[in-house]
Amino acid sequence: MVSMSNIPAAQQKSPNAKKEVKRHDVYSIARQCGVRLYNGSNRYKGSRGDRDCFSAATLRKIASRNGAGHLALVLRLIVETKDNAAELYAETISALSALMEYDPMLVEIGGQLFDLFDEIDLKSIRKRARAMRSGVPVSHIIRILILHEIQKMDPRFD
Repeated sequence: MVSMSNIPAAQQKSPNAKKEVKRHDVYSIARQCGVRLYNGSNRYKGSRGDRDCFSAATLRKIASRNGAGHLALVLRLIVETKDNAAELYAETISALSALMEYDPMLVEIGGQLFDLFDEIDLKSIRKRARAMRSGVPVSHIIRILILHEIQKMDPRFD
C-alpha cells in the first residue's frame, strides 16, 4: 500500500472524489460532421433544414459517455445517408447511439453500415415511433424499429 504522506498534497485524491468527466466540444464535432448545431433554447417549431440540430444537450451526454468518435459516427450515419440529413432529433440521435453501444458488430462492418442506412427512412421510423404512444420512450421504440429494419436487410444481425 502506498503511503499518502509521500505524495504532495496537490496530487492526492480523495477516495470520495467524483470521477472527472471529460468534456468534448460538441459544436466542433458537429461542425466536422457537417452539422449546424444550434443552442437548444433557440429551437423553433418549424421544419428543420438538412443538417440542422438543436440537441446540444443530447450530443454532450453521448460524447461524455461514449467519446467523440462514437458521436461523430452517429451524426455521420444520419447526415451522410440517403434522405436522412434532416433527422437530427434528440430521440433519433439517442436511439442510434444506444444501438451502436448495444451492438458493436454494427460499427465493425464499416462502410456497409452506411449502405444499410441508405435503405432506412429515419423520418418514417420516427413518425411511427411517435404515433405508437405506448408509454415507452420514443428513442427506445426508434432503436427497435431501426434494428428490425437492419435485421430484414442483413441476416448477420438476427
